[in-house]
Amino acid sequence: MATVNQRIPNFLGGVSQQPDKIKFPGQLRVCDNAVPDITFGLKKRPPAEFVKALTNANSAGKWFEIIRDGESKFIMQITTSNLSTKPIRIWDLATGNEQQLTNSNGDAIFSYLASANDYAVTTIQDYTLIANVSKTVGKSTTTTEAPLFNGEYAYARLDTVAYNTEYVLYAAANPPTPVTHYRVTSVKVDKIDGNGSLAGPTWNEGNANQQFSGTLTWSFSGGDAIQGSSNRTNCENIEGSLQVNGNSYIANNIANYDGTGTASEDFLGYTQDYDVRYTATVTLQDGGIIKETDENTAKGKFIDVSIEGVNYRIAVEAVEPVKTYDTVSGIAYFKTPKNPDNGPLSMQTILTELKNSVNSSLSNVTAEVIGSGLFLHGSSALNVNFLGGAVNENMSVIGQKAQDVSRLPAMCKQGYIAKIANTADLDTDDYYVKFIADNGVSGVGSWEECVRPQNFTSNLNINYNWTQSGNTITVTQVSGNHNFEVGEEVYLTFTGGSPPANPKYYTIETVTNNSFTFTTNTTQNQTGSGLTVTVSTDHMHAGLDPATMPHALINNRNGTFTFVKLDFATASSQGNQNYWKDREVGDNTSNPFPTITGSTIQKMFFHRNRLGLISGEQVVMSQPGQYFNLFIVSAITASDDNPIDITVSDVKPAFINHTLPIQKGLLMFSDNGQFMLFTESDIFSPKTVRLKKISSYECDNTIQPVDLGTSVLFTSNVSAYARAFEATILDDDVPPNIIEQTRVVPEFLPKDINKSTNSAAIGITSYCKTGTSNIYHYKYYNAGNQREQSAWYTWTVKGTLLHTLYTGGLFYTVTFYHNQYILSRHEYVADNTANNAYQVGEGTVGSPTTISRRFEPCLDYLVTPTAITASVPNDNTTLDIPYAVNPGEASLVQVLCISGNDTDGDSLAGSVFTGVQVIPGQNKIIIPKVKISSSAKLMVGFRYTTIISLPTYYYNVGQNAYDLEGDLRISGINFELGVSGPMEFHLTSPFSYVDSSGNVTKDIDDYIQYETGMITGSSTFNNYPAELTKSVRVPIQRKNNKYDLEIKVTDPFSIALISASWDGIYNQKRHVRR
Repeated sequence: MATVNQRIPNFLGGVSQQPDKIKFPGQLRVCDNAVPDITFGLKKRPPAEFVKALTNANSAGKWFEIIRDGESKFIMQITTSNLSTKPIRIWDLATGNEQQLTNSNGDAIFSYLASANDYAVTTIQDYTLIANVSKTVGKSTTTTEAPLFNGEYAYARLDTVAYNTEYVLYAAANPPTPVTHYRVTSVKVDKIDGNGSLAGPTWNEGNANQQFSGTLTWSFSGGDAIQGSSNRTNCENIEGSLQVNGNSYIANNIANYDGTGTASEDFLGYTQDYDVRYTATVTLQDGGIIKETDENTAKGKFIDVSIEGVNYRIAVEAVEPVKTYDTVSGIAYFKTPKNPDNGPLSMQTILTELKNSVNSSLSNVTAEVIGSGLFLHGSSALNVNFLGGAVNENMSVIGQKAQDVSRLPAMCKQGYIAKIANTADLDTDDYYVKFIADNGVSGVGSWEECVRPQNFTSNLNINYNWTQSGNTITVTQVSGNHNFEVGEEVYLTFTGGSPPANPKYYTIETVTNNSFTFTTNTTQNQTGSGLTVTVSTDHMHAGLDPATMPHALINNRNGTFTFVKLDFATASSQGNQNYWKDREVGDNTSNPFPTITGSTIQKMFFHRNRLGLISGEQVVMSQPGQYFNLFIVSAITASDDNPIDITVSDVKPAFINHTLPIQKGLLMFSDNGQFMLFTESDIFSPKTVRLKKISSYECDNTIQPVDLGTSVLFTSNVSAYARAFEATILDDDVPPNIIEQTRVVPEFLPKDINKSTNSAAIGITSYCKTGTSNIYHYKYYNAGNQREQSAWYTWTVKGTLLHTLYTGGLFYTVTFYHNQYILSRHEYVADNTANNAYQVGEGTVGSPTTISRRFEPCLDYLVTPTAITASVPNDNTTLDIPYAVNPGEASLVQVLCISGNDTDGDSLAGSVFTGVQVIPGQNKIIIPKVKISSSAKLMVGFRYTTIISLPTYYYNVGQNAYDLEGDLRISGINFELGVSGPMEFHLTSPFSYVDSSGNVTKDIDDYIQYETGMITGSSTFNNYPAELTKSVRVPIQRKNNKYDLEIKVTDPFSIALISASWDGIYNQKRHVRR
């Protein structure tokens, strides 16, 4: 046998439910109403300081906290049973004072809160967003703006100014059919004899002076040259010249005689007789046009002209057919002059002529000259097209659609909207632009991206047929092709058959050129005649319905709050932009509604400057900094500022119950897995975001996981007790390191806990079940990467718990006690300036040259009396306190005097008064048989007991190996105490027997050692603890497994167990029973 002793370095290990044989030194069987403090040791827990009894709280409400910053902290309760008054109540967390809700009683806005089994709440600056988890997110009943002139407009841009060119605008479905006219290719000329007969182009004249020669220019259009009768109707611009040339020739040689005879001898010679031969030459300079439809008729055209009194006929000899729109009816037509000689030509001239022609000739179209084109509007404007020029490129007509933004005019009509269809067969890259005129009317301006307008189609109120196969209805346009798109909502009125709900909006699911389909809830087959349908409205929802989206509780920063719907009208009245934004660009394809539409919002969160909304497997995050905008920035380019809309998919349903933003990304928890939403880039955007599953642990859907600073803690309740798992996220591509922190306490956390809260600053996570009085704490401490402390322990608080939270290093609770809703706070380190604390040590607390500390009295609902009244006749003192005490619990109330005297001037500092009396119906208690001065500082509260149960100790033979079979008799245990008040050491035997009379008798009598701690004057207890350390020995004198030792602290002073050591007799030999 040998005398041995061993040291227990601390009591910071918390509770372990493992057998004592394998507990680590410092672990305990029970640790209730204590705190294992890494600095000061195992302490009595801090008291619940009474803050206030909350006015207008309700037993059925849901509790939330509103933490904006260090100075703005509130708690809130939502109670749907109070919709006729004010279902939202807010209290200042520091004072418990109720804040004013500026809404009037029964405000209609409160209806959003109705019929909810829970709410999702998150705070962003002064806005606390509240989502009714039973409210289905819907689309706005308002639509995008109606287009200019109901969308019936077009712009005809003049691209080329050309002479001798036809400019044709038409509004029919098919191009107009041109008429056939004729162009003159050759002409002939004849001299007209005196009898009117045509003598051909040459003739002779006996007069030799060529008086009939000459030239002239002629035109079938008229002029002075035309003589006599002509056949030139419907001839235009047929022009040329006529030249008549005379050539003299010897018509006769005349013999001349001397006059005496004709004999040869009288012959004098010959005289030549000259005549003139005239030749008429006609030149065709311009074949012009003959507006006749018959070639022979065209060839019959002629004009008579005269040169030097001689008449000629210029006749059409040959023609060629010409296609023209000149005489076509129902079109806008203008032909420019042939050449500059025929007159000046300008863009303005062409546009003005075409405008006039449109306004007079095109039905249901009105034209206005704007810039380099015509703005056209009217019911037929969308059908306007252009013909003219060599390949019809002198003008281009833009209706509601353009293939390229470069085709849009620089000047246009204010409000003109065009769809830019980049890729003909792909709708996802389409976008819309709107013209904004500098003067707000028309002219110079710019094109800005916009949203697709309402009824932006030409396919309304025309004939459609419909059929049904199964639950799919197909709507087919009778003639022509529609331009509806997938995702559009159309208002349908059915005729014939057994139609579905009628009339109603339906969402188009598939499209072809002339048909579209959608599905219904009814299944049947319907075909045949008489099944017609009218499409009367193309519905383009402007955005989400603010009435179905989260509402906001706004902190007005003046002690008041206002509950509002986040719509445009409310935001405008408040002068801000905080409302759910409508779509500003795109359409249902390029800018669809977020995937939460049609579902309920279950959770909200804030991460990377984005507001997040969760519905089932869908996670939607707003634009960064634009928390109420869930639509894309631009349909033209993929912006980093676009919202993030992602589906969490897994082999099992992955409905997201919790989110937890951490440094590496956003952790998301489903019932059966954990997911990480993160980016490998500095920018968190739809282009860079990644989603991956990181583990497959079950997770309680009611307990919010908490951030421990460098890891996260989440719970599972799939077994008889809840289990807590700690996950350390190492890297994006490395699975997390997950360990179960409840492995040493597998039957510690109740399965039905429903509340968690955490303070990473002080290293505590707390769990509870509302409606009970028990709190389950997990305390941890890391030194670098090493976990130095991992301790579970419990608290038993006054009243039943309704809400808990950590903030600023303080632990707050809302409890229900004696028909009161009491807000309390626990300070882990007493405020140096607090009047309700007492000092241990000398000098100023916190001074670097003194050793002193302050402690609060350990009493729940700790409060200073509002009045102290000493009764002279009865020798009693009445205390007014701000809450009511249940008369049946008067024995639990204690009063501690911090400083002051009785009415006789004797000091009462450190005195503890018990046995108080409660005055029913009043917030008053009576301390009998003492008269306390009204200037004394008293603290009142309920006693609570700290219980610490030590395990069985075994002899350590080295290397943390324990001899479990040797004989070890513990002589005693020496406890090293920090600042401590009175405590009790209860030594009991775990073994007992029943005698023949049925009496239970323990083999060894129980023993209680009362220790005064560091109280000066242990016989009176009328002083505070006065020393900083002390050693206490508790004699045992029993075998190590033949006793239980429990420490209880009932007095209102803190204690601190720093360490311990035991000594005893050890025998390595085994005893064998024969």
